[in-house]
Amino acid sequence: MNAADMAMNFANVVNLIAVLLLMRAVIKNRNILKGYSVTGTFLTFAAILGFEIGFYLMENYISLVLGLVNLVFWFMAFVFSLRNKLRERKANTLK
Repeated sequence: MNAADMAMNFANVVNLIAVLLLMRAVIKNRNILKGYSVTGTFLTFAAILGFEIGFYLMENYISLVLGLVNLVFWFMAFVFSLRNKLRERKANTLK
């Protein structure tokens, strides 16, 4: 394992801890996601997916596995923010 792999693994451990704290906050109160941008959450999900593909191609499986939780969280954040946005639009059209 080279220095770049070790740096990516360390960064992914820190990122995993951060995402677990975000997940905990979202599980306690899903309204936290109301302010999230649909486009921003989708682009974050797409970027992390790109990193995951890169980790796979570089055969850095530790970062790949650690990043899966992050990938799932941002996909869920995208789905919830999209659902909230669609509900808001529906409510506005019914008024």
